[in-house]
Amino acid sequence: MYVTIGNVPKEIRRKPSKHAQVLFAYLPVARLDHMVSESSKRRASQNLFHACMRRVLRPLETAGAEGVRMKSGDGLVRRCHPILAVYAGDHPEQCLVSCTKTTECPKGVPSGPLGENVPCHPRDVSDILEALEEYDPVEQPREYAAWCSGIGIKPVLNPFWKFLPYANIYQSITPDVLHQLHQGMTKHLISWLQSAFGSLELDHRCRCLPPNHNVRHFSKGISGFSRISGKEHAEMCKVLLGLVIGLPLPDNCSSDKLLRAVRGILDFLYLAQLPSHTDQTLNDMSIALDAFHANKSVFVELRIRDDFNFPKLHSLLHYTSSIQLFGTTDNYNTEHSERLHIDLAKDAYAATNRKDELAQMVVWLERKETITRFDEFIQWRLRGRPPPPKGTPPK
Repeated sequence: MYVTIGNVPKEIRRKPSKHAQVLFAYLPVARLDHMVSESSKRRASQNLFHACMRRVLRPLETAGAEGVRMKSGDGLVRRCHPILAVYAGDHPEQCLVSCTKTTECPKGVPSGPLGENVPCHPRDVSDILEALEEYDPVEQPREYAAWCSGIGIKPVLNPFWKFLPYANIYQSITPDVLHQLHQGMTKHLISWLQSAFGSLELDHRCRCLPPNHNVRHFSKGISGFSRISGKEHAEMCKVLLGLVIGLPLPDNCSSDKLLRAVRGILDFLYLAQLPSHTDQTLNDMSIALDAFHANKSVFVELRIRDDFNFPKLHSLLHYTSSIQLFGTTDNYNTEHSERLHIDLAKDAYAATNRKDELAQMVVWLERKETITRFDEFIQWRLRGRPPPPKGTPPK
């Protein structure tokens, strides 16, 4: 679990060397082999996760409501109310946090099937909190489970966000470019195109593309990859539209609708990653998504898909509102936390002897942080011990 604060500029937050995102806790992953029932294991794992998160975030319960004095970089002390504003994670983590099923939207309740381009009504967290206070999951387990089933959430024992002030977990869940676009829609789109035109034809066109600057040349095609990373999917998107232009579909069917659908998804992907947005770019995102939904029936006509009811396609509807609330998507992309796994989890584990590794990892990280702070102190002394910038008190 990593934490950061919202007033850090994103050009600093995105650099692991700046330490703007801090490792806050290692969450346990228990196999629970002593349990026979798979449903009992799932419920116990969910309750364990929320119990650990509740313990880790307990200081926010008082600090968020009453405030706490903090010193900022300009040397001024201000009264701050730290609250849970954004939770970034992939789809299974979002469902685990919001207590929803993995086949549903973790943010809201759609008006129709997940594959349709219809508005999604957000869940009312106040009604859920009132019901959590009314039912006792320990004393009234059946009534509590029946009520949770009626509103579409899982019967988790005291979700951690129940005790956090001013927290709306269904609003805090943000889009994830890495898992929803690169490892989600791009992955689906490539498999659909391979089914439509054939892998051999697409690979042949890849090999025929001339090398170019800032564009990866797939000399062996794109179908031979066993495990594709998000970066590789992003590189494939640069040439994907060019690969399918002019290719005939089976039975001499027109490929116009397919090209419009592919361009709609690619336009949406690139617009969603812009470092700054205006009303025009947000409107362009909606137009691109509408173009895909207007032409997606071609994949059904080609018998590639029966429907589009999967959450990663539905999640695209939430990008515009999340950008308006929390800024551009590079503020909460899980690509940054995935990168931190190397420094703060994998390297730390590699430094242990693989026996009782957690305690050794914590000590290794503490020593590494101490060395980093001491190095910053030495650099400050070498610069002549400059004083902190004088801030102007807020009016």
